[in-house]
Amino acid sequence: MKAKDTLFLSFCLAALLLFGCEDPTAKKGKFTHEEMANIPFAERDNLPAPSDGLTLSIKDETITVDEIITPVLQVFQPPAGAQADIFYLRARPYVREAVIGKITDVLLFQEARKQAPDKIDEMLETAVQKEIRRFVAGYGNDYAQAQKELTERGMDWQQFRDFQKKLLLIQSYYASQNLMDDRPIAHSEMLAMYNDMQKDDYEFKGFLRRQDVKWDGFVQFRLIDIVPDRLTYDEIDAEAHQTRQQAALAKAQMLLHRINNGEDFAELAKAYSHGHRAHDGGLWTPVSDGSSLVSTYAPVQAAAKNMEIGQVAGPIESPGHVFLVKLEDKKVGGVASFGELQPKIELDIQLMRRRDRFDRLLTRLMDQANIAGLDPFIDFCVHKAWLKWQADQGLTSQNPGR
Repeated sequence: MKAKDTLFLSFCLAALLLFGCEDPTAKKGKFTHEEMANIPFAERDNLPAPSDGLTLSIKDETITVDEIITPVLQVFQPPAGAQADIFYLRARPYVREAVIGKITDVLLFQEARKQAPDKIDEMLETAVQKEIRRFVAGYGNDYAQAQKELTERGMDWQQFRDFQKKLLLIQSYYASQNLMDDRPIAHSEMLAMYNDMQKDDYEFKGFLRRQDVKWDGFVQFRLIDIVPDRLTYDEIDAEAHQTRQQAALAKAQMLLHRINNGEDFAELAKAYSHGHRAHDGGLWTPVSDGSSLVSTYAPVQAAAKNMEIGQVAGPIESPGHVFLVKLEDKKVGGVASFGELQPKIELDIQLMRRRDRFDRLLTRLMDQANIAGLDPFIDFCVHKAWLKWQADQGLTSQNPGR
């Protein structure tokens, strides 16, 4: 299989861990960023050590440098002008994950093949034909569209067939190992997890994220900020003996009248506000409940909390300023109820159980494989990735002597 196929198989193996024996390729289109972000790859630490530099041997198979660094350089974006040491530091985690993912693919497939029945090839061929028909059906039976999707994934039809055979064989192996662990989950276990999720040090590893459980409220507003000391003489009624503060209030009232008569708040802010965000129509970034603005703007924040979206308030006086404020957006902080989160909490617990079994399986396979040369191979791949990246950039290699 090509390098892209290897990464895709790694993803599908992780998807099996999450969702059981459904074929992820049957889904139309690509996986979303959210789905990818929710795939928790197994912990693969405390792994074996050294073989030769150009390849890594895993029983009767080998992993080459090219099949590791090609996909890594497609997803790893080095910082502009990166020096060798910085490149090595940042690239190594990507390379290590790719190597361990490839090792996992190979070991799982080897184990699945070893435990397969005698007529497995014939059975797989029949199953693959069914999967191909289902894949094409997912694109409205449009063969050309299905082939275009395969091309975008870096596959042709033969590679897709080989991939499906591997995936189906591993699915069968998963089922035989009883990795799903679908025992009933007690209400008390879910409630305990719900309570733990509200703690600041809770580490979210499943479907849920901290913002799903609890969130701060916020307000977002536009501001016309009139600074009395920046008014021109033409803006102050000398005959009426106006002070600068009085003139600023009068100007704010005039602008408020225009807003109430339909003029756009943002355009008036651009034309008349003295504030540092005037060029953006006076729009401020959201201000969360947990933060406090400096004293000058504290009256604006307090007023915004009591306003409705779209409402305009003012003039609001603060030392050295007169404000008009329009509320653009608002959200009340809170905590999701246990009932709202229970289905996802149950999925998280199932995922943790399956991941634990999966990790134990990988540890056993790694111990049995007794792989040598892992760390030197990873370092060699990082070095080769650096040279290739330099060449792709048209740069002269800066070799730090590795």
